[in-house]
Amino acid sequence: MAKLAPLEEALLNGESCVSNSSDPCKTKGNKSLTCYSNAGFFSILSFSWISPLIHLGNVKTLDHEDLPMLAADDSAYGAFTTFRNKLESECGSARRVTTLKLVKVLIFSTWQRTLLSGLLAFLCTCASYVGPYLIKILVQYFNKEHKFKNEGYMLAMAFVAAKLVECLSQRHWIFNLQQVGVRMQSMLVTMIYAKGLTLSCQSKEGYSSGEIINLITVDAERVGDLCWYMHAPWICILQVALAMLILYRSVGVASIAAFAATVIVMLLNLPLASLQEQFQGKIMEFKDKRMKATSEILKNMKILKLQAWEMKFLSKIFQLRKTEETWLKKFLVSTAITRFLLFNAPTFIAVVTFSSCVLIGIPLESGKILSALATFEILEMPIYTLPDTISMIIQTKVSLDRISSFLCLDELQTDVVEKLPRGSFNIAIELVDGNFSWELSSLNTTLKNINLRVFHGTRVAVCGTVGSGKSSLLSCIMGEIPKVSGTLKVCGSKAYVSQSPWIQSGTIENNILFGKEMDREKYEKVLEACSLTKDLEVLPFGDQTIIGEKGINLSGGQKQRVQIARALYQDSDIYLFDDPFSAVDAHTGSHLFRECLLGLLKTKTVIYITHQVEFLPDADLILASADQNTIDISISDLVWEITFSLIHLLGNIAVMSQAAWQVFIVLIPIMAACIWYQQYYSASARELARLVGICQAPVIQHFSETISGSTTIRCFEQQSRFNDIHMKLIDRYSQPRLNSASAMEWLSFRLDILSTITFAFCLVFLISFPNSITAPGIAGLAVTYGLSLNELQFSLIWCLCNLENEIISVERVLQYTSIPSEAPLVIKENQPDHSWPSFGEVHIQDLQVRYAPHLPLVLHGLTCTFTAGAKTGIAGRTGSGKSTLVLTLFRLLEPVAGQILIDGVNISLIGIHDLRSRLSIIPQDPTMFEGTIRSNLDPLEEYTDEQIWKVLDMCQLGDEVRKKEGKLDSVVTENGENWSMGQRQLVCLGRVLLKKSKILVLDEATASVDTATDNIIQQTVSQHFSECTVITIAHRITSILDSDTVLFLNQGLVEEYDSPKKLLMDKSSSLAQLVAEYTRRSNSGFGS
Repeated sequence: MAKLAPLEEALLNGESCVSNSSDPCKTKGNKSLTCYSNAGFFSILSFSWISPLIHLGNVKTLDHEDLPMLAADDSAYGAFTTFRNKLESECGSARRVTTLKLVKVLIFSTWQRTLLSGLLAFLCTCASYVGPYLIKILVQYFNKEHKFKNEGYMLAMAFVAAKLVECLSQRHWIFNLQQVGVRMQSMLVTMIYAKGLTLSCQSKEGYSSGEIINLITVDAERVGDLCWYMHAPWICILQVALAMLILYRSVGVASIAAFAATVIVMLLNLPLASLQEQFQGKIMEFKDKRMKATSEILKNMKILKLQAWEMKFLSKIFQLRKTEETWLKKFLVSTAITRFLLFNAPTFIAVVTFSSCVLIGIPLESGKILSALATFEILEMPIYTLPDTISMIIQTKVSLDRISSFLCLDELQTDVVEKLPRGSFNIAIELVDGNFSWELSSLNTTLKNINLRVFHGTRVAVCGTVGSGKSSLLSCIMGEIPKVSGTLKVCGSKAYVSQSPWIQSGTIENNILFGKEMDREKYEKVLEACSLTKDLEVLPFGDQTIIGEKGINLSGGQKQRVQIARALYQDSDIYLFDDPFSAVDAHTGSHLFRECLLGLLKTKTVIYITHQVEFLPDADLILASADQNTIDISISDLVWEITFSLIHLLGNIAVMSQAAWQVFIVLIPIMAACIWYQQYYSASARELARLVGICQAPVIQHFSETISGSTTIRCFEQQSRFNDIHMKLIDRYSQPRLNSASAMEWLSFRLDILSTITFAFCLVFLISFPNSITAPGIAGLAVTYGLSLNELQFSLIWCLCNLENEIISVERVLQYTSIPSEAPLVIKENQPDHSWPSFGEVHIQDLQVRYAPHLPLVLHGLTCTFTAGAKTGIAGRTGSGKSTLVLTLFRLLEPVAGQILIDGVNISLIGIHDLRSRLSIIPQDPTMFEGTIRSNLDPLEEYTDEQIWKVLDMCQLGDEVRKKEGKLDSVVTENGENWSMGQRQLVCLGRVLLKKSKILVLDEATASVDTATDNIIQQTVSQHFSECTVITIAHRITSILDSDTVLFLNQGLVEEYDSPKKLLMDKSSSLAQLVAEYTRRSNSGFGS
């Protein structure tokens, strides 16, 4: 087995992280446990091959490494390639997939197990009707009508043999279907993942990441679950046919009435089924909307808290859930009606049949009646399962329609870029008469008549106003924008650094290596060039520190530098940088430009977007451009099924005991054995269910990260490696699922054997002691009810075990709700006055802050005062604690010690909503929500259109919005991806202009806009917040030089705090050195 990188091992062990091994390898497993594929005949027959695992689960807590390895056929590696090839062969291309063709290919990709399970289902069904067929003969035997010697024992052997065949074939039929289900789900999830990597930007706009995740967590899983019901339609027909034959033998032409009654019952399902399909479609539609909204809210929770918008967005979730519940109730009511009708169906059929016998004059002997009752008893199962089957088929059809629609979405054009191998062409990038448009249907092209030649080793700077198409130019070179006309040639490999850092969960080392082998010398050079060495010294585990989801435990500058380091380590031919220096301070920016672009990349072709003019002189060429279920249904279903099975089982035992009370002699120890087996199994079952949940989480997270970073992955040409990681994760998820199914069948097989022993004892006793029989009819009735004993017992135990597993979902929700919450939104007895803060003085006293109890302090006793109405600039190296101070001011972090007073009020003593609603902030990451321009500027609906237009003009967006067809109702897609980064930042500016709080915080608010727009923003803030306290964190030193005071932080402490004029007079001050660095690079660049 190929050696895995440490981080990949962690990911495959259930932790969320990045991986580096690109070689496909088998999923880990405990080789000491007997594997299914290596088991002998009797071991497979009795499911004994899983016994060591169940025993181990009773000895210790199961880990993933304890699980047997997957068989080659069950692995995603083995199944997916075959599936994809067959789908392409059937449909011509993935974009022409239909639901019918998808189903056909799914079945043909698993035809061997599907066929085997079909044969076993046929055998099980036939064996189940042996009992009803023989019951008439058995009653005749009890009536002393003996045909040959030992006839009774021969009948008993036939009954028991048929029951054993039924049990064995049923267990393996279900197990094979579960294997088919897991394989189908693996194939679909892998296909959806591969499709997600190739989606065009226009297609991604129509599907949020939440909706795509729903496809793998809900829809693909539902297709896998349908396999339980795969043979149900034709088995139902077979069961009815066999039932009619036995009934005809017992009651003659009255069986026609029975058949008619059965057909009527089944036809009653059609209108209900149609309603259920409609309701299910609506449930999924609103579930998608809710998941989409929830995903967006969770992703941007920090912004919502800073803006005090969380309750407004929560009400949006409640409204969507309320609508979903309306359709859910309709679905459940229709299900209840269906079950009520079908629950009474066997009684209805029996009444119709026997009434017909009376009317026609057919004599009703006890043998005939019992044979008919036994037949009705068996016929109950297909009738009871019919609503579930119909419901499941309907739900799965909806899911398959959604999956096939997704697979038909437009992919990125493959002919946008003509890729040439390294050294085959003397020009790195050649673009001739290029016209590109994000929307091919639109008349407005994004890039018009672009002609560009970039020679190898050239540095190209791209500048321009906000929304002029700078980022689109880089996307065009990567082949991300649909081409209208022209030719584009790119020679060599590419690396890309996006404007918004894309970081995977995992260690810093593996984020940088990104699939490459470790070269320690090169790695150290990259760390030094990206100014990461000092940061790693501060972090608790250096470069082995696990980065949280989306790099949450790194500052904005640190995330950007990790991303730059990833690009440098790839040693590509062409580097594309989308304004990476905006997120770092001036010192760090100078270091990065000098060491990266002018140092390690001096022989490379580099195209970099920048708003900072000081980086332009060192470019060889400058371009100036112009112009985003379980709890609802499963648990209630299981409770209903448990109740029904329990009542039925107790009723059958009561009837059997009427004929032979001695059955309790064996029944009591048998029941004790059943309970022991169930408890013995439960220990492992719980652990396997837990492992299923643990192993599903990395699949979803990896999928989510891949969708958000698909541009970067494609640029680095890492699709194959990411597909491999995904298939490893899918296999890792399939392992506990298949072993859980195997363990369930292990238990069911043993319970079947025990119930068959009870049935056999009852038969043998009745035959051996005929004098104890009070009446032959009662004896026959006992045998009739004994026939379904194993089925009912299995149903009860299966439902109980499933309920126990499903309750884990409830436990997880309860665990989540028990996580400590933030401070109260409002503290009524300590609410500030409506005019607070009236001055805006911020006094910080001995402030100590850390991100978590186990992490070191970030702010080490900081003390200072921001004067009311003054403008304070906060400077410092990346990671010095600037953003931490802002988070503490808004109480997203609570201080360990010390306090912050605003106009004399201790902010820790008031409600967080009272605090945050009185402050304004333009955050570091410009965030827009799916909706409209109006809803993004004024989500609380507090302002008039006139006020909103006025603000849009102030922040230079008025003309841009007026061009849009919808004006203020213009659509904003998920994450605001149809607006540029700079435009998104201007919208954030518009929000604070509307709010006009007494205290305004600008957290690197102009990082993503050009210098001219930066000046306009600064002037707008100065003009409209002249009497407010303005706290500015900025990496552009010019943004804070006109401040009244400058606070310079270093490693969480105040290094300098004075007026910029005084600090600049002292040439040794940190601020003076920062300004000197900025001035030097602005005047002369870095090449001199």
